[in-house]
Amino acid sequence: MSQIESHEMPAPQWRGERVSTPPLHPSARLVLFTTVFIDLLGFGIVIPFLPLFAARLGVGAAGVGAILSAYSAAQLLCAPVLGRLSDRVGRRPVLMLGLAGSAVGYALYASASSFAWLLFSRVVHGACAATVSTAQAYMADTTPESQRASAMGLIGAAFGLGFVFGPVVGGLLGQTSLRTPAYFASALALANLAFAYFKLPESLTARSEVTAEAGHVRALMPNWFSTLRQRELMRLFAIAFLSTMVFAALETTFALVASAKYGLQPRGVGAALAWAGLVQAVAQGYLVGRLAKTVSETILVRVGVVAMGVGLGPLASFSSTVALFLLLSLAAFGYGLENPSVASLLTKFSSLRSRGEVLGFNQSALSLARIVGPLFAGALYQSAGQTAPYFVSAALMLIALVIGFRVQAPVVQDGRKA
Repeated sequence: MSQIESHEMPAPQWRGERVSTPPLHPSARLVLFTTVFIDLLGFGIVIPFLPLFAARLGVGAAGVGAILSAYSAAQLLCAPVLGRLSDRVGRRPVLMLGLAGSAVGYALYASASSFAWLLFSRVVHGACAATVSTAQAYMADTTPESQRASAMGLIGAAFGLGFVFGPVVGGLLGQTSLRTPAYFASALALANLAFAYFKLPESLTARSEVTAEAGHVRALMPNWFSTLRQRELMRLFAIAFLSTMVFAALETTFALVASAKYGLQPRGVGAALAWAGLVQAVAQGYLVGRLAKTVSETILVRVGVVAMGVGLGPLASFSSTVALFLLLSLAAFGYGLENPSVASLLTKFSSLRSRGEVLGFNQSALSLARIVGPLFAGALYQSAGQTAPYFVSAALMLIALVIGFRVQAPVVQDGRKA
């Protein structure tokens, strides 16, 4: 029996997988990093200019909100399906489907001439957006449990860096036409699709049983009941949802607070958000892997949510720009610790046959958070003032911390707790 066959079990492994995992080839690791980076680079290139592009097509503010929400809503519904599909037919085909969907979605966006066309382009892109959770599952398939947090951090770093550089590239390209950034993003996705086709091997090398199941439509449907009744998974999903919701709330209201309270101009707001993205990327791509060698991932989750709460709570209460950057850095650092640590724990609380589905559910939780976060933040900001979204965010992080203390660390291969 091969190493990967020995992983496969009919139910989640709550005590960890006790076999060694073949190392991930450097070229495959580069492809995964590039896949997530380019996908989020394209996202960051296009999204900041969507309101301007929509306005030129006569789309009002409500329509812009619907277009922005369509991506997350489609991802919310489809991520578990694509995750389960990756468990059944392999990670590589689903990653390539995600890249192809990104290319088509951006091309449709660039050629749109109406509200309906813009909305459809975001639905297509969101429905096929399986790159992050499937890349996480691929990393987990090919990384020993002791290095899992570092691997999840690498994917998170690619995610963060894509957001950092996307608006910069989009700003340069958008000077000629607001359609140009979208066409460029589509071309990037196609180039990455070709790169993955030639350089990315399949991580699930023993798939005879699961491939046979893939012919049945019911086998591709997510097992909602089985997944959501697992307490440890639900606790981790809740932490991921709450932390992402408050971070989305920060992104929604930050420009308003930074301008009204701290007097920052648009360039300063952009620089502050870019700095936050860089801090988050460093925390995910470097610090998580280093820290996970000495402390458990459950501790990293708790430290992360505490840092987010401390950073967000007083963010709109000071007038010092130095204080603003320190608090913003603390919040970004906390999210950078928490997010990959949760993903790593999820892979240890699931078997190889359910890993993609579980991570797909987590992606759905994050998508729902990105829908709810801006709505709650905007309503609070308008009705209760500048400080309200941040005080409430800190309170939600306290709830996340309580949940974090109830997460039981899984036992990994060497008998230690993660």
